[in-house]
Amino acid sequence: MTNEKTTEQQKKSQGNSGKTPDSSELKPSGFHSPEVDIDTQLEAEVPVKSKLSSENAVDSAQLMELTGSEGSIIFYPKARDFEVGDVLYLRERKQSDANYESKESENGIIVQIVSKGVASYPQADSKALFRLLTNAQYKEIHQRSRNEPREIIDEFLIGEFIVRNSIQNGKWREPEGKVVTRNVDIFPIDPVFLIDNILKKEDGLNLCLGSYKKHHVNVYAGGFEKVNLITGMKGGGKSHITKGIIHLQTNLGMPSIIFDINGEYGELPKANKFRPTVDLKFRLDQLPIPSIFKVFEKLSLFNTTATDNAVRANLPEVIESRKSAGGLPDLDFILEQENDVVGTQEQMLGAYRRGINNLISYNLFCTKDEANEEEAARKGKRDTKTGVVSLRTVLYRMAHDIDSQGSEGSKSQTLKELRNNAGVIVFDIGGLSPIIQRVVVTLVIDQMKEICRKQYEYFENGKIEIPIYPSVFFEEAHMYMDEGYIDELIPLIRHLGMNLFFVTNTPGALPDSVFRLVDNVIMTRMVNQKDIDKVVICGLADKKTIQGFAKDLPKYHNLFLSASNGATKNFPLVFEVRDFTAPIEDGGEGLTKSGVTRSMWEVIKQKL
Repeated sequence: MTNEKTTEQQKKSQGNSGKTPDSSELKPSGFHSPEVDIDTQLEAEVPVKSKLSSENAVDSAQLMELTGSEGSIIFYPKARDFEVGDVLYLRERKQSDANYESKESENGIIVQIVSKGVASYPQADSKALFRLLTNAQYKEIHQRSRNEPREIIDEFLIGEFIVRNSIQNGKWREPEGKVVTRNVDIFPIDPVFLIDNILKKEDGLNLCLGSYKKHHVNVYAGGFEKVNLITGMKGGGKSHITKGIIHLQTNLGMPSIIFDINGEYGELPKANKFRPTVDLKFRLDQLPIPSIFKVFEKLSLFNTTATDNAVRANLPEVIESRKSAGGLPDLDFILEQENDVVGTQEQMLGAYRRGINNLISYNLFCTKDEANEEEAARKGKRDTKTGVVSLRTVLYRMAHDIDSQGSEGSKSQTLKELRNNAGVIVFDIGGLSPIIQRVVVTLVIDQMKEICRKQYEYFENGKIEIPIYPSVFFEEAHMYMDEGYIDELIPLIRHLGMNLFFVTNTPGALPDSVFRLVDNVIMTRMVNQKDIDKVVICGLADKKTIQGFAKDLPKYHNLFLSASNGATKNFPLVFEVRDFTAPIEDGGEGLTKSGVTRSMWEVIKQKL
């Protein structure tokens, strides 16, 4: 009886239908998934395309955040991975028309991935803790793969990006504060479209430095004008790309001068290597008087104010008198003229003799016999018997047209002549004492200033067709150039026409003037935070970009930064460097590999 009453009450509570509710009626309120008839074949989803991408929209990535010029995307790397430096196009999604048949209908923003990390959200954190718990305490009892929450995917990554440009009606534009909503399609940008919009190029004047997504990175050689920095950690490939730039510039008619510390550049094609104090010496009759006095200052030659003042007052006249009489002044000669230079006061004479004898011991300056032999060799168009040449002979290829054809009024230095004759001059200064290195660099730069001045003068007067303003490469400049000298040189050099390249693995040792006036930076991987912070002050990219790229650059890849009028038009480009040592038929230039460190242990290992 009791059972019958209970059943009756249950029926009343269920309503008039008298039916027992099934599981399909016990759904929570809120969002419901649409019901799908699995027996009905679904139509294939039409891929979303863009005129600015060679790939379909990435359906395994979504925009998470965008504030100002920074944002992030979350993506599933097993479906489509992204690398630091990748450039993406975020296009506002149209609800009514997803075909985008014309390029003019494209609107969105161009962003670049600057860092990657593991996406964090509560469910993924819980799953990670579950794995740790089962591994640490219950590994023998539980099998992790059978007990962890299967419905939670915890393999998403987060990619932080910087907005670089915008697309407006299919055209590449500045960012101009453009933003998009989260409802966007995400495309990897077409590499050809990217390269065409960010690289400065001129037909017949480009340097092929590498590739971006297997497409050539051809950069206008003129984009390297003025001040450049090539930096990165030791062994990262700085010398490799520097050699490539030198070689490609030479083929286009641009000569180069290199101050070589590590013996890396003497084997370049068309290279002429000179060792100061051995086969390169300076001549007093060829140096401007101010340059001679700079040498005396750097060597602290006399150490007494009175002697120094007397030398400055009288030595120029002694040298000019010797030259006017048809003689060649050398250090032995000016030592013999001690009374004409400093008088008869014994203390001053002693300081003068010690100073000049010390200068002779450095073996930096030609003797009279060496200078006379060089003159005879030049007239006879042969090599010197002594094996010693002066700086004028070293730089002769860049200056000979001025001294010969230019003065006769006939134009010379055509593009064809330059491309056939432009060479590479390597000053092998590694191992010399720092003071001698400083003297050599100072004398060479002073001579180059004079050459550039003459080149400009003759070009303006129509005596030469193309002026020669060479590229000068300073390897580890801080080892032989004072900070003050660099500070003075950089602003001046911009008005002389020369192009400067600083190549170093310790950028923190260079003065701020290099970074504040630099036009291009090529950076390999870098991990030292102080060096990274120094590069940041160049102002060619935001701090987040440089710090993000520095430690994550893949092997054989470089970051290229430039000013708005530079090689990449202020767009930070991560590209793969060419193998310049590969044979020409394999896409290289056939250059010699970088120097190999000598090792006793490697020899022993081979013996064993």
